[in-house]
Amino acid sequence: MKDLTEKQEAVYNFISEVIKERGFPPTIREVGDQFSITAKGAYDHLKAIEKKGYIKTSKNQSRAIELLRHTPESTLPTRVMSIPLVGRVAAGQPLFAEENVEEYIPVPDEMTGKGATFALKVTGNSMQEAGINDGDIAIIKKTATADNGDTIVALVDDEEATLKVYYRRRITSVWNPEIQNTSP
Repeated sequence: MKDLTEKQEAVYNFISEVIKERGFPPTIREVGDQFSITAKGAYDHLKAIEKKGYIKTSKNQSRAIELLRHTPESTLPTRVMSIPLVGRVAAGQPLFAEENVEEYIPVPDEMTGKGATFALKVTGNSMQEAGINDGDIAIIKKTATADNGDTIVALVDDEEATLKVYYRRRITSVWNPEIQNTSP
């Protein structure tokens, strides 16, 4: 592997710092903005750094830069996956559940696991005590079950979605209006 030029080393260090701070790499545009160069110039630097074996990029994916050389103490997440941001979820009164891919956002692989993963923008403040605020992005893994204390997106009447902490309640009796007490 060849040594990096001074500028390439600065770009590589910037990418490494962004990953350390955010958990995912910068976009090509962010690299360009950092060094006051065009997106094409940033792309050319990334390709040169990749050719020298310091990074790996993925085609047609935003923020898909993987560092190939690490310091021993580094525990940076280096693989990211783009997941769809499919709409909004209420933290409060339920919102109409409509899935439209608004954009794709990068998240570390460790957050996605296996199975369908997507993102929703949180609207409302009822989940503040759980550390989820209005405007946050919630990463959701689709599952068929939930455990007590899990934060879930619940569908109400298959039309409205709401973000809540799940607790299973035991039902001790059920009232059925067709069975009425006929005591005198």
